[in-house]
Amino acid sequence: MELHFWSATGMYAMASAWVIFHQLRGQRAETVAVWWLVLAGWVMQGVPMIRELVGSGAVMNLALSLEWSSWVMGLLYLAGWRLLGRETRLAGVLLLPLMVITLGGSLFLSTAAPEARGVTGPLLIGHLVLSLLAYGLFTIAAIFALMDAFQEHALKSKHLGALFEMLPPLNALESTLFLMVRMGFLLLTMSMVTGALHAHEQKGVYFLFSHKVVFTWATWLVFGVLLVGRHIQGWRGRRAVRFTLWGYALLVLAFLGVKFVKEIIIVNQ
Repeated sequence: MELHFWSATGMYAMASAWVIFHQLRGQRAETVAVWWLVLAGWVMQGVPMIRELVGSGAVMNLALSLEWSSWVMGLLYLAGWRLLGRETRLAGVLLLPLMVITLGGSLFLSTAAPEARGVTGPLLIGHLVLSLLAYGLFTIAAIFALMDAFQEHALKSKHLGALFEMLPPLNALESTLFLMVRMGFLLLTMSMVTGALHAHEQKGVYFLFSHKVVFTWATWLVFGVLLVGRHIQGWRGRRAVRFTLWGYALLVLAFLGVKFVKEIIIVNQ
C-alpha cells in the first residue's frame, strides 16, 4: 500500500513543480498534462484507501485523516480545473505542494496509535465525507485568501512584480473565495448535523462536549459571521481574509490538531 502512496506523492510533486515552473515563466495558459498527473496520483492513492475502508472499516486516526484530506484536495482540484476556470487552477501553486506535504506526513505518521473505533455506519461515513469535503473547500478558500491579501498589499504598496502578474483580477479572486466559503459552510453544517445524529444514535445525546466539537462550532460561527457580514455589509478585502484564515485555523485544530495532541503528544509523554 505504501508503494501506491509514494507513487501518488511523486505524481503530485511532479504536477506541483510543473505548475510552479509554468507560472514563474509567466505562462498563463495551464498545460493539461498537470491535470493528468494529478488524476494518475489521485487514482493510485485512492484505490487502496477505498479497499481498506470497505474491507476492514479502517480507523480514522491522524495518518488516515491526512491521507483522506490530501485525496479530497486532489478531487476538488481536478473538479475545479474543469468547472471553475483559471482561478481554481491557479490555486494549485499552493494546493499541490500542500497535498505532497499532507500525504508525506501521513506516511511518516502511519505508525501512530489509531483511535479505538472504526469508520462504520452510514451516519458516521456521511459525517466524515461531508467533513472532508468541507475541509478541502476551506483549504482552497484559505489559499485564495492568502492570494487576495498579497494582491491587495501589492496594489497598495505599488510593488508589482512577477507574482502579482500571475494572479487573476482581485474581483475574480474574491468571488471564487466566497464561493468556496459558501459551499464549505453548507457542507460543514451538514457534517455537524450528521455528527449530532450519530452521537444521538450511539450515546443518546445530540451534543458531546469535546475539544473537537468546540473547535468545530467556533469554525462554524466564524464563517457564519463572515457570510452574514458579506451579505449585509458587503465585507471584502482584509476583513474577509482575516475571517477566512481564522476560521480555517480553527478548522485545522478541530480536524487534525486534536488528533495530533492525542496520538502524538500525549502518547509520547
